[in-house]
Amino acid sequence: MKSLDRSLGLGAVISISISSMLGSGIFVLPGLAFAQTGASAWMAYLAAGICVLPAALSKSELATAMPTSGGTYVYLERTFGPLFGMIAGLGLWLSLLLKSAFALFGIGAYVAVLTNVSSILGMPISKLLPISLLILIVFLNILGVGKVSKSLIVVVILSVITLGILSFYGTINYDPELLNPYYSNGLSGFFVATGMVFVSYAGVTKVAAIAEEIKEPEKNLPRGILLSLLVVTIIYCVVTFVLSANLSQAVLHSNYRSIHTLAELFWGTKIGWCVAVVAIITMMSMANAGVMAASRFPFAMSRDSLLPKFLGTLSPKYLTPVWSILISGGIVGYAILFFNVQEIAKLASSFILLIYMFENIAVIVLRETRVQWYKPRYKSPFYPWVQMFGILSLILLLTSMKSVVVSGIVGISIPGFLIYIFYARKRTKRKGVVGIHGARKDLTAEFEQESGSQKRVEKLRFVRHAKSVVPLFGKERTPEVLIEMAAALSTGELIEVTHLTEVPEQVSLSDIHDDSAHVRSLRRRINALSVKQNAPVAFDAVVSHDIFKSIYDISYRLHCEWLVTEWGGKTRGALTLHNPVGWLRNHLSCHLAIFRDAGVRYIRKVLVISKSDEHDRLIISTADQIARAHEARLTIVKVVNDAIDQREEDALLMLLQALGKSYCQSPTTTQIIKGEDTIAAIVAATVEYDLLIFGDTDKQTFWMHLFGSEADRLIEKATCSVVSVRPCPYESRNFEPSNDTKKNEKKTQ
Repeated sequence: MKSLDRSLGLGAVISISISSMLGSGIFVLPGLAFAQTGASAWMAYLAAGICVLPAALSKSELATAMPTSGGTYVYLERTFGPLFGMIAGLGLWLSLLLKSAFALFGIGAYVAVLTNVSSILGMPISKLLPISLLILIVFLNILGVGKVSKSLIVVVILSVITLGILSFYGTINYDPELLNPYYSNGLSGFFVATGMVFVSYAGVTKVAAIAEEIKEPEKNLPRGILLSLLVVTIIYCVVTFVLSANLSQAVLHSNYRSIHTLAELFWGTKIGWCVAVVAIITMMSMANAGVMAASRFPFAMSRDSLLPKFLGTLSPKYLTPVWSILISGGIVGYAILFFNVQEIAKLASSFILLIYMFENIAVIVLRETRVQWYKPRYKSPFYPWVQMFGILSLILLLTSMKSVVVSGIVGISIPGFLIYIFYARKRTKRKGVVGIHGARKDLTAEFEQESGSQKRVEKLRFVRHAKSVVPLFGKERTPEVLIEMAAALSTGELIEVTHLTEVPEQVSLSDIHDDSAHVRSLRRRINALSVKQNAPVAFDAVVSHDIFKSIYDISYRLHCEWLVTEWGGKTRGALTLHNPVGWLRNHLSCHLAIFRDAGVRYIRKVLVISKSDEHDRLIISTADQIARAHEARLTIVKVVNDAIDQREEDALLMLLQALGKSYCQSPTTTQIIKGEDTIAAIVAATVEYDLLIFGDTDKQTFWMHLFGSEADRLIEKATCSVVSVRPCPYESRNFEPSNDTKKNEKKTQ
């Protein structure tokens, strides 16, 4: 497949981003803002800019992790799945096109200043001129963004200079009396105005949609987005303040060419005409940048099989998505001729507000799930507080827009949903990060159908059986110690060590042939460990789109008894606990041992916790296995509250002694630990031991999965190494003790 040419530098990124914002947002919309909130309109622009900042930071991070055409569509599709990606992609495509049409329509208000001609060949000049300009825009986009960006730089410089001169003159010649009333409709009107002018910033991240054509996107993209946002916010606030301080609110109310009115007031009719020309050229560049960015959405969606393939083909000569550009231009032309574009642009902008909110959510999801392939070259500062502020502020703006939000979201979401159901659903099997890391009904359904499961796992080509499986995800502190722990559980039987590399669903697995340097090094070390320990260890490297499914398949195919993995804990800047096996923690077809290495290399004293339930046999027998492998002493303890009387304490000690005789062959002692806080009491006791073993038998809820359970807190706080044992949830895989343990149990009875 041909790829797009990387021809855009930092200057081009800034010019495209500024031109995407600097158009109707300042030349047309101020009149609407003044009608809503009065002289405080400049503060509405400032508030909107602050609300946009988190989305700009989040999108900069997302873009450097996924520098490919499609921008927000790609980020949301990979995060939330193809259905959400389809709705977001189509919604953003239509939103940007309708905003481009609105910019071309806005030109009509300024054209009226330059000519008295109302129509040509029976067509109103307000429609003929925008259509003519649209044809030129489509032609420029087909030729290539390199040529387009050169023209944008000139337009941006001209527009900024014009607005700068107006602002400077207006700040030294203004009437403070014109600033009253400051809030003409109270705070409610101010929030409505903020939501309305928010659309002026909608283009700040449009440039991310052409990340595949930017030189060094990891540097130029975030710098370009943030610098352009800063420049445009200053321009919006200063120009709007100057307007309110030099023109009466009666003049500004619903004035669609307020910049021309101000220039004419300062310097007369001729200079006013010149400013009108600049406004026309600037809004044309805005429409141009909108068509350019929007045309990349169907291009990217076609490559992902969500839209027909012809939309994803590039021109052999110009290396641009010609069909996508032509169809985008056709939609803009249709809107100009037949739609009430101003109202539709407002509805579409409400959808952009929602998308900006989900961009902030996407960063949180991708960071908290610790997806292996998510490696942004630029990371948003002050995570996650910036993203949380962005989410809450955008919800506030969406709420202020009321019914407009509902109409916009429903009107754009329904077509995306229908296209996905009737066209794309059968052509894609992707789930997105949320689908892979969330609840997996597909796995439990396949487990219940043996033929389906057998067909699944044959692709992994495992033909052996293993007592223990050790999945490695690439960030384990000490893989060798983890394997030694698996060896203690395997009692001489085969250990399967599998290194899992997760790649995005859009990446073809057939394109990955060679092992990474890390995998080659790991293979060598594990082979050496197998020889030294005289333990049967097999090593395989698996590259997968869905590592949870791969783990599930491997454990089921190998009929393993144990899955041994390292405790993820919290990583720097993370909100939630990292669970390497995620939702599978409750649904594996084997026992799960989660190990936390505290750096202890000689295990001589092992502490095991009894809960006096049906899982004690598994937990204590497992502890005995590990103790025997390390020639260690075992202590079985029960934690009780301080109010227990001596008779109850003696009865519990006798029960613990019976458990030791039934299930243990290593030297064993028993102990009662008293304390109102169970975790604190156990943590205090771990000071005297090298290894803590306990059963994690509580059902994992959604909140436990996110923020950790009591078992996670105990693993984190214990001063020694820890093994948490989670029994197999399926009755068909209940633990069977060894023959030696069975003999001891019979003797005791």
